[in-house]
Amino acid sequence: MSICRFSPSSDVFVTIEDNGVLECCACRLHERGTYSTPLRDEMVHHLKEHLGAGHKVPPEAFVELAQPSKW
Repeated sequence: MSICRFSPSSDVFVTIEDNGVLECCACRLHERGTYSTPLRDEMVHHLKEHLGAGHKVPPEAFVELAQPSKW
């Protein structure tokens, strides 16, 4: 399931895998190209790093990450 996808209003693509791990795919902040964490708070922090780097992160991604019961 995707939390957010690349679009004109998003420079990030975040998914949640079947095992509950969150992934920032094709991440521009990490040399490996993917940032992974099982913790929602860590992904929120990571997305704030994207914002600090001037990348676009849709506000809906933060809302989605705040609703763990949806997944």
